[in-house]
Amino acid sequence: MKTKQLGNSDLFITPVHFDATAIGGSAWEQSAAAIHRALELLSRISQTAVTVLAVVLVAVIAWFDYVTGDFSLALFYLVPVVLATWYAGRVTGWFIGVLSAAAWLVGDPALSHSYGHPLMPYSNAVMLALIYGIVAQLLSTLHRLQAELQERVERRTASLAEVHHRVKNNLQIISSLLMLQAEKLSNAADKAVFDECRERIYSMARLHEQLYSSGKFSDMDFAAHLREMAEMLVRSHTPQGCILALEVRTDPVAVDLDTAVTLGLIANELLLNALKHAFGGRPAGRLTVELHGGNSNQMTVRDDGCGLPPGFDARKNPGLGLELVLGMTRQIRGEAKIENDPAGGTCIRIFFPPLKTAKTEPQSKPTYHD
Repeated sequence: MKTKQLGNSDLFITPVHFDATAIGGSAWEQSAAAIHRALELLSRISQTAVTVLAVVLVAVIAWFDYVTGDFSLALFYLVPVVLATWYAGRVTGWFIGVLSAAAWLVGDPALSHSYGHPLMPYSNAVMLALIYGIVAQLLSTLHRLQAELQERVERRTASLAEVHHRVKNNLQIISSLLMLQAEKLSNAADKAVFDECRERIYSMARLHEQLYSSGKFSDMDFAAHLREMAEMLVRSHTPQGCILALEVRTDPVAVDLDTAVTLGLIANELLLNALKHAFGGRPAGRLTVELHGGNSNQMTVRDDGCGLPPGFDARKNPGLGLELVLGMTRQIRGEAKIENDPAGGTCIRIFFPPLKTAKTEPQSKPTYHD
């Protein structure tokens, strides 16, 4: 048994579109990335270093205040207060706030001549210290809430990963039990039924494994799973004596877990059906698998085999595999088109809604074309 598989460079064609707004967007992304790197660097340095940096900023702002005598510079003292509070804690933020108020008080020698009452500058400095202290208190509370939320998210992520890991292990146990039971059977047809069930279970187990390995549990890119499944099934189910070329063309298509499991089972049935019926007794063949996104996502399984028999009606005489495909297509509110390819062979297309509308669109029945 030989299998010919096309390389990645032959299978993927990525369209490139020029956008006039790309330059502006790129500049904004670069600025945001620079700010993100700076914040990451600040999070790595010690609290002492952050405190020293805040004190230096206070000194610089006080110097400008001394030179210009501008009252509005009091607003700029919020920068070291925020920096110290966020990265060094509430107490440090209060300290920098008091220091900023004192620097504002002594940084402007003309204050005593600007107010009618000699104590007015000092009362203003106390008000500034209180304002800076309130800002530090609010920021420290926000930072604490963010840390608690992050901790909850990490615990939830770890719990979900553990759940998917256990589900995958349980599915593998079921697959092993089916394999042990199949070994006791003497009828080849019965063994084939058990093997098909094991393939379906393996498809679901791999999805759960990919989910807990990636750490993303809300959605996943189905393209990688589809490619892996197609290559695995072709390696294990290519008819003996047939050189089969597998061609996979996929776009990134995000789906939720329920849709991914259902699509995986549909793809598994379509691929097994093609490998079982399309290439028997042939020296060579081609199997094409496609996945494209858009307003309506589309998954296609096409072979160049003998095609559908004359008068075939999927609604009247579906086998178990095709019946599963049609039922699961309805489950994801999709549409199935089963027809003979004009170039020869069978072409089955599954249309299903994108992730954002998959749970809101009304259910539609699949259509069939002979």
